[in-house]
Amino acid sequence: MMESKRLTAAQAFVCCSNIIFMISGFVLISLGILLMIDSNRILMSRLLGPEETQLNQPLFYYLAFAIIAVGFLIAIVGLFGCWASCLYNCCITASYVVTLSLLLLGKFTFCVLAVFFPYLLGVDVRPGRLVRALQRNYAFPGREQFTAALDLAQTMFSCCGINGSSNYGTSWWRLQEVGRRDLVVPFTCCTLNNTNNFESFLNPIPTDLSTCQTLNPAQHQHARHTMGCLEMIEEWTQNQALILLTIGLIIMIIEILALLSTLLACTKSKSSNTSPSASVFTSSQTLTHSPFTEPDNDFGLSIENRMHMSGSTFGGKS
Repeated sequence: MMESKRLTAAQAFVCCSNIIFMISGFVLISLGILLMIDSNRILMSRLLGPEETQLNQPLFYYLAFAIIAVGFLIAIVGLFGCWASCLYNCCITASYVVTLSLLLLGKFTFCVLAVFFPYLLGVDVRPGRLVRALQRNYAFPGREQFTAALDLAQTMFSCCGINGSSNYGTSWWRLQEVGRRDLVVPFTCCTLNNTNNFESFLNPIPTDLSTCQTLNPAQHQHARHTMGCLEMIEEWTQNQALILLTIGLIIMIIEILALLSTLLACTKSKSSNTSPSASVFTSSQTLTHSPFTEPDNDFGLSIENRMHMSGSTFGGKS
C-alpha cells in the first residue's frame, strides 16, 4: 500500500510540473502577441538587421512569430507530458523525454548564439555598419522603414545620427537634397514641441527650426540634439536581449524540472515493479530450503513405515 501511494505522488508531481510547463507555453504565446502589437519596438528593430540582407519586415516582427510558434510547441509538449504521466507507457514516456531534451537543447543553443554570436541571428549594431546604413538608406526610396526607425530613435533617445549630426553631411539624403536645401539635419534631430506625442517621430514639430539648422555649434546646441544615438541603440539592444534571455532561462528551468520529475517517476516505477518479484522469489526460496522441511517429511515417512510394519506383523500372527 505504501509503494502505490509513493507512485501516485510521483505521478501527480510529474503531471503538475507538466501543467506548469504547458502554462509557460501559453504565457510565451501571449508575450509574442504583445510584441507583435508593439509597433514602435518592432520598428526600432529595423536598425539591428544587417544592411546586406534587407528583410521585408523588421527583425522583431519575425521574432514575434517565432516566440508564438515556440510557445505553441511548449504547450503541446506539456500536454503530451501530462498524458504520458497518466499512462506510464515506456515508449510514450521515452518519446516525451527525447522531445523535451531536444526542445531544451534548442533553447540552450539559441541563448548561446544570442550572447556570444548575435550576428548569426541577424543582429548587428557595429558603429561602421550603422553609419553606412544611415548614409545609404535614410530617406532612400524603398527604405521608408529604416527612415522611420531612425527618426524614432532620434526622437525617443534625444539624439542625432549615429556618432553625431555630422553623419548626415555625406548621406544620400543630404547629397541628393531630398529635403529642403536649407536643411542640415532632419527635423527629428531638433528639439520638438510634441516630444510627448506617441507618434511625434512621424510628424516632428521643431521648437526653433532656424536655430536647429545653423552650422554654428554654439548656436544650434540649444535647439538640436548633439549626441549620437549609438550608445542608446546599443543599450536598447542589450535590454531587449536581457529580457529575452530572462524569459528563456525561466522556461528552461521549468522544462528541466519537468524532465527531472519524469525521470524520477520512471526510476520509482522501475524499482516498485522489481521489488515484489524479488520478495516472492525470496519467500519461495526460503520455504523450499527451510530446515524444518526435510525432518518433517522423514518423520511422516517413519510413522507410515512403522504402521505398515505393525500391520504386517499383526496380519502374520492372525
